[in-house]
Amino acid sequence: MEDERNMLRRFLRTVSDYGICIYLVMILAVMPLYNRQGYSHIGTDKSYFFNTVTVRMGSILLPVVLAYLIVTAVSMGREWWKGLRRSLSLTDLFAAGYALAVSVSWLCSDYRRDVFWGASGWYMGFCPQIFLILIYFFVSKLWKPRAWMYYLMLGTSGLVFLLGYLNRLGIDPLDMGIDNPDFISTVGNINWYCGYLVSVFFAGAVLLWRWEGVRTWQQYLLLAYVAVGFGTLVTQGSDSGLVTLAAMLLILFVMSAPDRDRMLMFWWEMLLLGVVCLITGILRKLLSVSAQLGEGFGTWLTAGWLPIIMTIVSAAALIWIYRGERNGIYPKKGWRVLARSAVLTAVGAVSLFGVLAAVNTVRPGSLGPLSDYSVFTFSPQWGSNRGATWAAGLRCFWEQDPLHKLVGAGPDAMSAYLYRDGSEGLLELVRERFGKLTLCNAHNEWLTVLVNTGLLGLAAFAGMMVTAIRTFFREGKRNKIVCACGFCLLAYTVNNAFSFQQAMNAATVFVIFGMGGAFLRESGMQQ
Repeated sequence: MEDERNMLRRFLRTVSDYGICIYLVMILAVMPLYNRQGYSHIGTDKSYFFNTVTVRMGSILLPVVLAYLIVTAVSMGREWWKGLRRSLSLTDLFAAGYALAVSVSWLCSDYRRDVFWGASGWYMGFCPQIFLILIYFFVSKLWKPRAWMYYLMLGTSGLVFLLGYLNRLGIDPLDMGIDNPDFISTVGNINWYCGYLVSVFFAGAVLLWRWEGVRTWQQYLLLAYVAVGFGTLVTQGSDSGLVTLAAMLLILFVMSAPDRDRMLMFWWEMLLLGVVCLITGILRKLLSVSAQLGEGFGTWLTAGWLPIIMTIVSAAALIWIYRGERNGIYPKKGWRVLARSAVLTAVGAVSLFGVLAAVNTVRPGSLGPLSDYSVFTFSPQWGSNRGATWAAGLRCFWEQDPLHKLVGAGPDAMSAYLYRDGSEGLLELVRERFGKLTLCNAHNEWLTVLVNTGLLGLAAFAGMMVTAIRTFFREGKRNKIVCACGFCLLAYTVNNAFSFQQAMNAATVFVIFGMGGAFLRESGMQQ
């Protein structure tokens, strides 16, 4: 009898594992390329794909997983419960807490029917939020880690990045329908594209940075992937992606300081970035594609002296490290001082910007020539209307009653609350900046979570992400894929300080989240 139970348990576990594999392929390899009518309703198409595939696979996997859990509990008795308690991490508890907060928020919402699936065009309501948490638990606890799945994700995203880069050079191999620089590659809107891009690109960048041993064809493929990723990142058009790039490079620099090989690979990647920016600037002039590239921060990186300086500095750093290697010297202390100085400089620059912008906002014109730049004036139009979206999000939260401050308006319910129950002043602010367009989120993920699921939801969501990133970074010292997962989660979080959660980036990053947990489990590490 015991042998039969064990055979049944192994069979159910195997079925669960292969079912999850199929689901991962659908999300990581099919969803980024999926569309039904080109750019027409492509955001809705991606959401439809995510929800449909998840429901269908879930209807098959959920009974199998429940049967596996029941058979395992019967076979192992108390030992299984003890093992289950030991296997639950702080991140797991926060994830379960977020699922509970989302459920309570939906039950207490005045818009339950509207937010069951979510706002039209976004569909990130109650069901999709629960799906994301289930994805994390299924993948992290039941999936047998396979490195090839990670590389499949990189292969698909590399194709998406290449198409995006070609689009910015005026080349459209797919003819997706709408000829508009706000749409790119097979993802669509540049904010959606940027959200997906940063959620997967740094996996490749970190794996290249962590490369050990002799050069092989796999390393050259990673090199090509990172080059294309840099190219599309500096040309995609959303400044939040470049802010994320700067933050990730700073963190890589700090983490590289104690190790010569890491620092060497860091500067090789910086040299690659400089060369890509130089080549992009040349192509921009040759192909006359300034309209596609826009006039934001990406233009600074691909024009003028900046890419030349980046290339020279990177080459000089590499020469310095190689010369030191010949003499058996690596100035670890010096690099650590430089790393700390870079962090202090970055913090100082951000703080100085905040002070100058605040002063100029209170006393317009007090900064002289700098006052002419809108970025130094906090207003509704600041940061491509981020001033208006953040103000709207804060007012949505502030105007809710005490119960809904705690549990939120409902998953993906910001637009429902705003347009049905928002104050006249709030509606006037939104209509003045966005006209007939519907504002569905605050263009800041954590602020949107606060409005939608309240203080309880934000505490659980923030705890889940912060503890996962911390663990992935700590344990990533022993497992490069875990480290790469940590960078993906952090890049997603940094980008979404200025952007939003949607089906494409949320589905991808929660799969990566689960994969990181699975690789931790396989390595015997604890979250």
